Amino acid sequence: MVTDRIANVVQAAALLHANGQTTQRVIEATTRLARAYGYEAVVLPQWDIILLRFRALGADAHTLWRDETVHIRPTGVDMNKVAKTTHLIDRISTLPLPLSEQDVLDSEQELSAITALKPSSHVRFVLMAGLGASALGLIFGVTSHITLTLIFFAAALGAILRRAVVGENLFVPPLIAASVAGLVGGAAQHLLTDSQLQFVDITPCMILVPGAHILNASLDLARGRLSLGIARLTYCLMILLAICAGLLMGLTVTNGSLTDGMLSTQVPLWLDIISAGIAVAAFGAFFSLPWRILIAPILVGMICHASRWFILDNGGGVVLGAFVACLIAGIITAVLARYLKLPFAALAFSAVVSMMPGIFVFKLASGLVEVYRADSDASIAMLTNVVSNGTATFLIVMAMTFGLIVPKMLIDGWLGEREQKSPPQAGRL
Repeated sequence: MVTDRIANVVQAAALLHANGQTTQRVIEATTRLARAYGYEAVVLPQWDIILLRFRALGADAHTLWRDETVHIRPTGVDMNKVAKTTHLIDRISTLPLPLSEQDVLDSEQELSAITALKPSSHVRFVLMAGLGASALGLIFGVTSHITLTLIFFAAALGAILRRAVVGENLFVPPLIAASVAGLVGGAAQHLLTDSQLQFVDITPCMILVPGAHILNASLDLARGRLSLGIARLTYCLMILLAICAGLLMGLTVTNGSLTDGMLSTQVPLWLDIISAGIAVAAFGAFFSLPWRILIAPILVGMICHASRWFILDNGGGVVLGAFVACLIAGIITAVLARYLKLPFAALAFSAVVSMMPGIFVFKLASGLVEVYRADSDASIAMLTNVVSNGTATFLIVMAMTFGLIVPKMLIDGWLGEREQKSPPQAGRL
């Protein structure tokens, strides 16, 4: 039964790493499970592989380690699998030691059941993609029913194609979905006259942004795991590149554009809060969050957006608004993620998704293409717009990143010390 115990630990580590859990929590949870099974473990998550070393607890320094590897990439986000796996580890850690063979067998069967769990249903995924993109449109001040309907259609159709595309390439689904947004938005610009039609291009692309992976990359870099952090960040940049390429291809085919004058407008507080809740619910579907615990992240998202609204309403600016809202989100979700056994990055990003500088990113990409086309005729105004959008993107991303990860790291350190003195109890799910 030695092999079964080690295999269980390896499987649990793979489930956590592949589905969006932060690296630190993967290491802590896997090490805790190994100790419950009677082993000392060293866990080294990398981009394509997790390296694990085991030896019996209490073994002398000359005892050889047993090496195991599992080939897995941290490209998914499935809150349900992470929550159930963490719940299982917490429960096993509270059982009297040594564990019986029946306990080991039960945990093996449970891990297999978790691995086999399906993501959100196609209907939920597609419906919430449309509603989430439309909610982002409302947050940015879109009021036209036709424009909101087009946003819903573009995002829902993109979601259908993302689920339909089957293959090993990780960048084709966002490329296709962004192309759909560009095609629908570009065509609408020739048929309708609404000044905010560009949001038909923007908001369906914003729901494709890999915010949870960006946060995990930032946490890895902040903790000194440079190779994994850089790999995660490269993955995120490639997805963003695919989104920008798809959007620009769609706009090029339809002769559409992202105008320099496209700006979001302040909406009433009640509408901002409700829309924020819908956007969080949408990302709950993308991240396979069970309905029964969706209310908690929705409330967090509403609180964060209310704080941002008040800052913007008092002239604080988008950078300050994003920082304060993300600081609040970071504090609440750092604690909530531990209590609900959910991955922090996915939970935090769901609460602050509309603050991502998607408008600036896509206008930056469009501006670079325009400068290239103009060649030597490029004007100072065109170059200024590119620099301005790039600067806004950088400042907002930095404000959001620091606002989210600094509280996370501080609270993790404090709660980690408490858990060492008092092991976590198996929570309810």
